[in-house]
Amino acid sequence: MEDGTRGLLAFVAGQSVFIAALIHLVLGVMNWLRWIQGGFLLPRDFRWPVFVVSALVIFAGLYVASYREHRRPFYVGGILVMGGYVLGYFVWHVTGHRPLLLLGNPAGAETLSVQWFLDHLFAGLVEFASIFFEVVAIVALAVLLVTDEDSTGD
Repeated sequence: MEDGTRGLLAFVAGQSVFIAALIHLVLGVMNWLRWIQGGFLLPRDFRWPVFVVSALVIFAGLYVASYREHRRPFYVGGILVMGGYVLGYFVWHVTGHRPLLLLGNPAGAETLSVQWFLDHLFAGLVEFASIFFEVVAIVALAVLLVTDEDSTGD
């Protein structure tokens, strides 16, 4: 892959990861603050602290990766984290909006269908943007991983 193309792809991947993390940080802080204002340091809905911590870890990873020559571990980590965000969004809905992620009483059962998937994908601008940037990041990072000179021997 040409250096210019690879640089552009790395830029798209980095920006997509940053935007996805920023969305999660803002959602996490806004919703966690509501719980704190209500007198709960640890909210009953555990997504918000997880969003904040994971976003901060992603920002740290982006910073560290920017100074590394060999970025394969960061590509793999980015793919796993972005995939975790996408999978987590749909699993949380499928399992009934449990307050402690996979634990706790479900709010209700949902039936999987194409319509269900589309309804959740297009539930709102923030949800769609988050999933969009996560998927773009996964694809860009996967291409960077596969075409990395360390793996191809070029």
